[in-house]
Amino acid sequence: MSPKTDLEDRRQMLRMRTACLVEGGTLLLLLFVAVPLKHLAGFPDAVKAMGPIHGLAFLTYVWMLIRMVSAGGWSRGETIKLLVAAIVPFGALLSARTLTRRAALAPTI
Repeated sequence: MSPKTDLEDRRQMLRMRTACLVEGGTLLLLLFVAVPLKHLAGFPDAVKAMGPIHGLAFLTYVWMLIRMVSAGGWSRGETIKLLVAAIVPFGALLSARTLTRRAALAPTI
């Protein structure tokens, strides 16, 4: 691989980490803020607002994951781990750690 490609891969992993944290954050807000507001406080608009925001963040994450994995260098197990972590509360923290480690191992120019 050329140094330019290595740097691009590292940047892609760091962008993926950001998308991961945004997706995980919106999931936590939806589950632990919006849903309780809907059911305990009778405020369904919280879910109506947060649901589409999380949906967009999730779709962006999956799209970026597909792009990153299709570039190569990711095992099936790592890919499944990153995908499953997106649907588990606090799973984004594990994915972010994986992506940070992987980016740190990427050669720099």
